Amino acid sequence: MTELSEDAALLADTVLFVRARFIEAADSFAHVQVSGTRPSVASGFWPAMISETVDGDYVSRYRPSPGALSRMEEVMHHWLPDHIGDAEQRILVLKWSASIAVPKLVGSFRSFCKKTGRNRTTAERRADVAFYSVASSLLKSVELLREPDWHRVVPMLPEWGSEIGMVAERVTERHNHWRTADAKPTDLPESRDFTWADDRNDRRRRGVERKAG
Repeated sequence: MTELSEDAALLADTVLFVRARFIEAADSFAHVQVSGTRPSVASGFWPAMISETVDGDYVSRYRPSPGALSRMEEVMHHWLPDHIGDAEQRILVLKWSASIAVPKLVGSFRSFCKKTGRNRTTAERRADVAFYSVASSLLKSVELLREPDWHRVVPMLPEWGSEIGMVAERVTERHNHWRTADAKPTDLPESRDFTWADDRNDRRRRGVERKAG
């Protein structure tokens, strides 16, 4: 296999990883019941979770772990705003992820597209482009990648089958930033990079200044 084809294969594998992380984030978000903990960047795209459940105790069956909540925050507060610049793509990515993670709550992606007058094929293609954009950006970065809870995510995607295990193995070999879901964080002061947070705060401050002006 040539270096070019190896890179393409790694990108494809990382796209699956990114999809899994977004699905896990949607699943965790749906089960967060403590007021004020939901990421504000995504609040406009998610329905009220308790009143719209089909099964009365659906939400209470699962409590996201601290690690799952941390990964959710990373996806919603970092990956989503920093790696997906188009607002429409953000909506499509979130809706697609939610339709896979909690279909009882939000319905299918097909029904969402029909209800909102979107062409489903076009919507899926735009969501795919967004996932590839996130994966490409992550591969170019030096940030540590954390695996989702595969035991939680894989049952939501039966069509992936054993592909997930092979993906994890391949990416582990090529991407030395891979971490398991239960990995303990390592604090390396010299490796800290908060530029993404600074950039986000700058954008937020400029937005406030524009409104004030």
